[in-house]
Formats: sequence, C-alpha cells, structure tokens
Amino acid sequence: MKNFPPIAAALALVVLSTQAGASETSSKADALIAAAKEAMGGAALERIAIWRETDKVAAGGLVGVSETIVDFQTLHNRGDYALGPASGGSGWDGKQAWSTDSSKEVRIETSGEAVAQAIQDAYRGGYAFLFAGRFPAEREYVGARQADGATYEAVKITPAGAEPFEVWFDPATHLIAREVQLTGAQKHSFIFSDYARFGGILVAAKVIDRVGADPKYDIVFQATAITFAPAPDAAGFAPPPPPPNTAKWPAGVDQVTVPFRLLNNHIYVEARINGAAPLVFVFDTGATDDLETSAAKALGVPVEGALPGSGFGDKLEDVGLAKVRSVSLGGLTLPDQVFITENSPGWVAVEGAPSSGLLGYEFAKRAVLTIDYAKRTMTFTKSEAFHPPRDAAPIAFTFAGHIPMLAAALDGFAGEFELDTGSRGALTVMAPFTKANGLVAKYHATRVATTGYGVGGPSKALLARAGVLAIGPVSITSPVTEISIDKGGAAESARTAGNIGGDLLKRFTVTLDYAHRTLWLQPNALAGAPEVFDRSGLWIARAADHGIEIADVATSSPAAAVGLLAGEEIVTVNGKAAKDVELYDLREAFKGAVGTKFTLGVRSGKGERTVTLILADQV
Repeated sequence: MKNFPPIAAALALVVLSTQAGASETSSKADALIAAAKEAMGGAALERIAIWRETDKVAAGGLVGVSETIVDFQTLHNRGDYALGPASGGSGWDGKQAWSTDSSKEVRIETSGEAVAQAIQDAYRGGYAFLFAGRFPAEREYVGARQADGATYEAVKITPAGAEPFEVWFDPATHLIAREVQLTGAQKHSFIFSDYARFGGILVAAKVIDRVGADPKYDIVFQATAITFAPAPDAAGFAPPPPPPNTAKWPAGVDQVTVPFRLLNNHIYVEARINGAAPLVFVFDTGATDDLETSAAKALGVPVEGALPGSGFGDKLEDVGLAKVRSVSLGGLTLPDQVFITENSPGWVAVEGAPSSGLLGYEFAKRAVLTIDYAKRTMTFTKSEAFHPPRDAAPIAFTFAGHIPMLAAALDGFAGEFELDTGSRGALTVMAPFTKANGLVAKYHATRVATTGYGVGGPSKALLARAGVLAIGPVSITSPVTEISIDKGGAAESARTAGNIGGDLLKRFTVTLDYAHRTLWLQPNALAGAPEVFDRSGLWIARAADHGIEIADVATSSPAAAVGLLAGEEIVTVNGKAAKDVELYDLREAFKGAVGTKFTLGVRSGKGERTVTLILADQV
C-alpha cells in the first residue's frame, strides 16, 4: 500500500532462470496468487471497498508520516506525506495522475509515462493481482528468485496500459515477500515483512522501498493503522483545487524580465535566497529548486537528510532537503520554498562556470515564461496579462512529474519528448524508444561519446543525425541526435521517447504556459542554420589545478586519431595557458570549421607532448 511519490527504489537480485510452457506458467501463477490471497484473508478481502492506511516513514535520516486511501473496486487512490521539511501528495482518478508539492501547488500529469506509472502503482498498491476478475493483466510464473539467502517463487504481472512488475511469494507462508519493478529510470523493490492482522486481514506492517543496492536509500514504512470500509466513502480521488498564487511581484508590474548568459547551452541567471546577495543559478525547465550544499552552508540554511537523486547518467547521488524563506528572480519572489540540496563538484568542473544550483519549475508554474534566446532574456508574465504570440501556433503539452512532455515524431516514429532547457544537447533519444524503432541501424550510429552530465553523473550516447523532428506545426531538419546508451537513470524511461534540449531550443523564442499546458515556438535567426556538433571528440572538464582535463574521448574522433586519452590534461591551447581558457569558449571553438587546427600542450603520466588536433565532423 505504500506509494511515496518522489523517491524511487530498486534491489540488486539474483535471477534463476526456468523453462516452462505458457499454460504451465499461467496455471502456476494462478496457484501462487490464490494461495497468497487465501493466506491474507481469502473472502474477507473481497468485501473491502476502501483501504485506508497511515504509516510512520523514515528515510535518509528523516522521519515523517504518510496516509494512503485506495478504492479496491476501481483502484482510484490518493496519498499524502510529510517527511522532514518536505510534504506533498499524489493520486489517480482513473483518467489522470496528479501530484502536489510542499507549497501545495497541483500538477496534472497525463503523459504516457505518468499514466502508465500511475496504473502500475495503483495495481501494485491495491493488490489488484489478487482479483483477476476485476482488473485485466497478464500473469506469468517466471521461476525462482533469490535475495538475502532466501528463495522465492515469482510471478510477472503486466497490467493493461502499464509496465510489468514481479511479485515474489514466500513458499513457506504463501505471503507476498517482495514486489519488484522491471522497467523505468530507477526501479523500485518493495520488501514486505512483519505481517500482522488488521481487521481480520493479514498485512505486511513493514514495507521497505529500496533504490539501488545500497540500503542507505531505504524508505521504511511502518503501519500504525489500517482500516477497511465495505462501501466507498466521501474521500474523492480527483485532484485538489489549486492554491492561491503566492508569487510576489514588484509593485505595479505585470511582467518581469531577467537577463541571462547562455553557456554550454545552459541558461545562467542571478537570484537571491532569503534576500541575500545574488547567486548564480542555472534555469532548467525540467528541474525543481536545487541548492548546492556549499551555498546552503554559506547562507546559513539548514540541510536535512540524505535521499537518492538521479537524472541522466547511471548513478545515484545523495540529496538533502532545505527550506528557504524566499527565492527571488528579477524581483519576482516565491516564499517558503523547499529545495533539494546536493554537492556536485563534477557538474561545476564540467560546466567550467560556477553556479549555486538550479531553478525552474517553481517559477514557470506561477507565471507564463518567455525565453528569448536571441536577446538572452527571460520574461515572466502574470497569467491574466499574457497575450499569446500571434506568429506561432499553440502546441499542447502534458507533464511527467515536473517535466513538460511534447507529442512529436522523429522521422515518422511518434512519441513523447521532454522539453528541457537544462539539457545542453539538441535531441537525446531513450533506449526503449531506440530499440523499438531500430534507430541504431537506421542512422548507422557507431561513434560513442560522452554527451552530458547530470545528477546521475556522465551520460554516454551513440552519435547520429536524424532526418526530421516534427513538433506540431514545427519541423526541425537534420537534428544532431544522441542515442543514449546509459544503463540506468532517465535513459531507461519506458514511455519517454527522448529529450529536446538547449541546442535545439536556442533556435526559437520559447513561451511556456504551465497553467494551460501550452507551448509556442517562434523561430529566430538560428532556426535555419545547420546544427553543428562538437568536431574535436573531446569531453573536457576543469582540472583540480585549473588546467583542462580530458574526461573522455569519442570513438573514431579527431581526438582519438591523434592519440589523446581520457585522464590526460591539456595545459596549453594554441600557446595560451589552459587555466586562462574558458571551457565554454573552447567548446564553441571546437565547433569551428572543418580543418581548423588546434595546437594542444598535453600532460600525462609519461610527460608532456604537443599535439595538433584537426577538427572534423563526427556526425
């Protein structure tokens, strides 16, 4: 019954394969499920209409409470939680998923990814697999599973409209021991224990939600009360009404315009926390508030907890939580915001530009946002004062979590794509979408390069150039396409086709109306120019001694051809000390004309040497 919205869990496990025919696996699955149902309460389960549960919650050094209500006849549900300084909720009313955050803002989530996850959560959390006659799903016995020295019998459940998960049964007690997700950016495992009777039903009083193989990320739910009702009550499952807009505007204005710097295709702005001196942040439409732990310390903002954070890249990183009194961008101020906090020296080293964190969704949710890449300005407009652009057609979008999702087609293959100013690339496609449509073979993609860096660390991709990306009435020809090969994180999202990043978005004036889930794209002078990808093959970062570290070298690239290796350090660029060369300027220079030469002084464990790097197309 435990569905804690923001934090994922997965468990490393040993899989023992078995061979069996389809009818045999189906019969075995039915027998295991029937035995579990009987062990839990049999016919008494059939009489439950509403399941209401309250829990104590512990995660990452934080404690809190949660409440979940599920309609066993429809699987409609809602839940609320409070954990440290954070709080929120989520729900599913049979048509749409919704969530609320610490400031009680309501987000309607109707993307394919969000709906499929909501269906799986509802099916799993409502024990729907125990009621085969009510809810359609494929059920297949998949053999033995082992974990922590014990052996279990596993059934794979695939609900209609959702991704599969496994239920592991204890052969001695017939009770549910684990539920394990099989797909997604970060897979959950739910470990059931401490079975106790509540109202005649035998229920796991303790459930651990685990992410990765490290128990330090466990979320522990301990039931304090579980009650059942024989008929639906008045606890509606529709999303709550939106709260009053708490954004504070400068007196007498309906718009606020903020200048920005565009570095590495990222938007850099200045903002104030708690009225203190301005700090530099990256503005990312796909991110919630994020504060570097060093900045939090300097501001005197307490940080609580150590929770799992992820994004592009394979890794999980510790993130904390911090509540600030205010955050102000160009005079537009949001009170009482909860930030996640993280220590990310890798990000700063890769960017080559200091920043104190990320801002994005919370501001865009409270005002219409126009990003004019050509003029390097962002304008926030009160919803009631906004007038749509006359020279651009509206494009509807949905949400998956806090990320805007666009219906688009890549060379005729339809899917939902993230719109993400926080991505430096042009177009990234996810592994499931790639596999389903045979994109590696279609685009003859063979070169591997590091293409990004996020909360989950570096991200690798095969390089390609697609034909046409169609977003509503807008067609983008020959986009550089990064085919993600990451083995975890966002690249494994089951129903997200890809990510549209800054290198494409900077060719437009981008207007986002989150309240009405509408986008406008107005081409600027860059729209017709051919897109150029890095022509060096180097993924660079700022070294500890302020030189330039070669963090990775793309396969079959100009850098590889002259013997440059990851781990070496560039100490001079065309005779200039590397410490005096800005990384973002060098990256732009590496997009120069084919045949351009760079004389690089390179240091390795074998000494120093001079290398002539000649730019050439990689895609």
